[in-house]
Amino acid sequence: MLRALFTKDEERAITGPASLWGDWPGTDSSARSWAGTTVDANSSLQLLTVYGCVRLITDSISTLPIDCYREVDDLKIGISTPAWLAQPTADLDFTSWCGQVLSSLLLHGNAYLVVIRSDAGSILELVPLDPTKVQVRRDAGRKVFVINGTRFDGEVVHIPGLMLPGSDVGLSPIEYARQSIGLGLAATQYGAAWFDGEGNMPGVIEAPRALQPETMRQMAEQWRRKRSRNNRGLPGVLQEGATWKPTGVTNEQMQFLQTRQYTAAEIAGQMFLVDPSDLGIGVPGSSLTYANLADRNTRRVQITLLPWITRLEHAISALMLRPRYMKFNVNALLRADLAARYSSYATGIGAGFLLVDEARELEDLPPIGEVPAGADIEVSL
Repeated sequence: MLRALFTKDEERAITGPASLWGDWPGTDSSARSWAGTTVDANSSLQLLTVYGCVRLITDSISTLPIDCYREVDDLKIGISTPAWLAQPTADLDFTSWCGQVLSSLLLHGNAYLVVIRSDAGSILELVPLDPTKVQVRRDAGRKVFVINGTRFDGEVVHIPGLMLPGSDVGLSPIEYARQSIGLGLAATQYGAAWFDGEGNMPGVIEAPRALQPETMRQMAEQWRRKRSRNNRGLPGVLQEGATWKPTGVTNEQMQFLQTRQYTAAEIAGQMFLVDPSDLGIGVPGSSLTYANLADRNTRRVQITLLPWITRLEHAISALMLRPRYMKFNVNALLRADLAARYSSYATGIGAGFLLVDEARELEDLPPIGEVPAGADIEVSL
């Protein structure tokens, strides 16, 4: 099927899937931040905060169970998951596939899927594309996709992130957070250089009299060599009355650790809407205690995960065609502790709007009538 889709014809010349789709993952066009670091999708993942946020969101959503339904007379009836959804491509199961789609959205602001159908029209595969290889254009008012410089007339599902009015594509989070990410990368690079010995406080060697250029060069090289790598910490020795005069500021003066901590919290909380404490990032002045930890899962689902879950559900449900649709099952993420769940069930059963079997279903237990003979039955919750 792939060979048939990407063979040469008179209108376009495509040698195969690799030439059309490019290698995954791609890289954005490089651009330097104000801090002097190059920031793109790949380099940003080297910043642990970005990697941690992307992984937290992708793993949280891609590992959720999915349920498929069919609406009949305002009732939803559970149906089996289509084969193309359980295994979206020949090489990717749903978890891996969903991770690629989400990382594309989180880093690039757009996800593109090529829909491959059988001769009968049923879906065979949903192949994720490298978003850096795709351009969206307008032809006579119709949206068309240009992949690796070649117009592609096949079926493409486009899932955009946040969009500006009148735009056809989503905003790239990496592009719009370039300066904060660049500052974080610069701080990380500085810290690595400091431990390597190259980041010691800058300064000058002052001599009481004029020195020959070769002598100055040798003295500077000797000072650098003795103060780097395995010789770090050795006292410097200067000859001919020369002295060392620092010209920089200490790490304490420039608040190095505070800068790294603030930048990490800023990226997590403002770029990805992730609670920094979920990544082990301390926030000075935070009042987070065990008394209010019970609401963290609810906050994470509603604020961090739900915008991406909703986009995926709409895109996949559109391919299933109404009245069929799919939903991510987030109940496991929202579950309270055992005592709180049982207390809420007892309230619902006592008020008459919840049945015992319905409560048992929420706990993944069989209805009372289906409990094996001899098993203990606890009716009251």
